[in-house]
Amino acid sequence: MNVSILSIGNELLNGFTLNSNSLWVGKTLTNLGCSISMQITVKDEEKDIIYGLDTLLKSKPKFIIITGGLGPTDDDITRQVIFKYVGSDTKFDRGYWETLSERYLENGIIISESNKNQAIVPTTGSIIPNPIGSARGYMFSIQNTKLILLPGVPMEMESMMKNTVVPFIKKSIKKFLLIKTFRTTGFPETIIMEKVKRILTSNHNSNIGYYPSLYGVDVRISSYSRKNLDELSEKVSIALGDKIYSEGEKNIEEIIVQKLIEKKKTISIAESCTGGLISHRVTEVPNSSKVLKGGQIVYSDDAKINNLGVDEKIIHSFGAVSSQTAASMANRIKSLYLTDYGLSATGIAGPGGGSKKKAVGLVYIGLAFGDQTKVKKLKLGSERSKNKIRTSQHALNYLRTAIPI
Repeated sequence: MNVSILSIGNELLNGFTLNSNSLWVGKTLTNLGCSISMQITVKDEEKDIIYGLDTLLKSKPKFIIITGGLGPTDDDITRQVIFKYVGSDTKFDRGYWETLSERYLENGIIISESNKNQAIVPTTGSIIPNPIGSARGYMFSIQNTKLILLPGVPMEMESMMKNTVVPFIKKSIKKFLLIKTFRTTGFPETIIMEKVKRILTSNHNSNIGYYPSLYGVDVRISSYSRKNLDELSEKVSIALGDKIYSEGEKNIEEIIVQKLIEKKKTISIAESCTGGLISHRVTEVPNSSKVLKGGQIVYSDDAKINNLGVDEKIIHSFGAVSSQTAASMANRIKSLYLTDYGLSATGIAGPGGGSKKKAVGLVYIGLAFGDQTKVKKLKLGSERSKNKIRTSQHALNYLRTAIPI
């Protein structure tokens, strides 16, 4: 079933706002089994909105999801343009206006007259309730296509999609697409593809997609046949082995917290170049307090020596970015917090700070557990933010592979 997306908003085109709505809608509907045939972003201007609708309708999609332009200000004209486009008259919903006014008053705010726009409703089509915001959505039929109009605020749009739109679209799907996702990290897309290609046959009757990011490569298998999906998934799982850290949508920190809870093990983290990112990612996971006992951001040499207790002779002899310092950091943090695992990261995030001997992107990850201490050396790029993310991912994966199955 084909679906198109129309994103409306000047801010989406000038680069000040990331169009996260189209990404979220596309992923959500693809996981339902829909095919996203086209996505267009236009200004909140009448001629542009009409152009976008005319263009999308030519391909005759089953649904067009429209987001943005439903606010109360004068530049939010989407509502009136769409009503006019589908040939609907309007009326003022006094009951909703009173409800909206009371809601504002409960929060100590006197509602503005401009908010009356949000109480304007069409005489045709239907209304999509907004459980967490003031701008309701609308649904119209035109040329055998359903136009679904939603606000641009991501949290509100997602809530309305989950509560009303997705259940409605599900009723139109006659055959659901089955999906299996394998999440890998630490290996480039080319290596993952080569390993999978070796086990592929011409008659697997499934689609395979590779989705690289800073965190790794997701391998996504889809099929309308449960048998075909299961058979190919088993082959892919064997081919990739422990390169897979998750079967599904869970990220690596969720997997680690789950494994540590199951094994009743604890961890502490010492960070330099990542500035607390590793700890942050772990603490984003519910129940992480059961496994993470503490950590330190030891960015300077003095902090490594005076706060963490790294022997200053190690830093003076080998440098703050060295395998010896990473090993000492991991051992010291493990001892300080009396945990089963001590994890550390030290490196040159960039873009400055490198030398001929130690280039920007050089990173060492330390891991102490039991009577073992391991260190992994990485050579990353020159972009600071990317290096921090990649280092955190490598560090978490290094920990994951050390936790017994």
